[in-house]
Amino acid sequence: MKREPTKSGPMSPQAAILQHVSLLDGLKPETRQRLEALADLRTYPKGATVVAQGDGLAFVGLVIQGVLRVEKLLSDGRQQIIALLTPTDMFGRVHAARSDYALEAATDVRLCCFERRGFEKLVSDHPDLEHAVLLSVLEELDAAREWVVLLAGTRVAARLANFLLILSRRWPKQHVTLNGDRNRLVITIPVDRTDLAHYLATTVESISRSVQEFVRDGLIQPHNHATFEILDLQGLIEVAGNDEFNSVELIKEIKRMLAAQEMP
Repeated sequence: MKREPTKSGPMSPQAAILQHVSLLDGLKPETRQRLEALADLRTYPKGATVVAQGDGLAFVGLVIQGVLRVEKLLSDGRQQIIALLTPTDMFGRVHAARSDYALEAATDVRLCCFERRGFEKLVSDHPDLEHAVLLSVLEELDAAREWVVLLAGTRVAARLANFLLILSRRWPKQHVTLNGDRNRLVITIPVDRTDLAHYLATTVESISRSVQEFVRDGLIQPHNHATFEILDLQGLIEVAGNDEFNSVELIKEIKRMLAAQEMP
């Protein structure tokens, strides 16, 4: 439910932003006020390093706009993208002094940051915030499991199909709209082809070939370089080989979530 400004005065920028973070909906007013007081809004341009791998972790926070990529430097010198964080995902690790991963801006990003030690004290003092953080950790675990399933596809086409399906189910409010008759999904990939190729452990050329294959088979219709209308959702599911998805139920769920977003 949308919160209205209090009668005591206009909302601070931090309060205005945090009111739209569904993860924090269950917080008590006192907890929310203390969290808002700790919040620091920051922006980073595309390509900027937010936290380097191995650095001390001075803050944690939430993605407000844009996409963060979580990267791991492998022993052979390669950089592997292991997660993409979009609004309103949490980043950083509570009760951890250093970061085992790098956080970089895959696009221009706006972040709501909290000084780590102050945030840890809030978590210790307020069980409702601790519950919200636990939910975030569980969502992160679910995302990691989905990533394992995604990379299990031996064909790049299967990985790309899984990525489009996971993107539509996990982040429909950010990356999915409906076509004119509201019966087909229109999905916008939030990162460029280079980042997508790294995330799917393949090459830009292989991604492009898979897109062309989907177009030839009548599965998708490109609107531009990053946006695709799904013409045959069941066909895309079959390419993905992922029996967790059901085309009818997925459309219903996304329609429900998008309708809830449009409600005043």
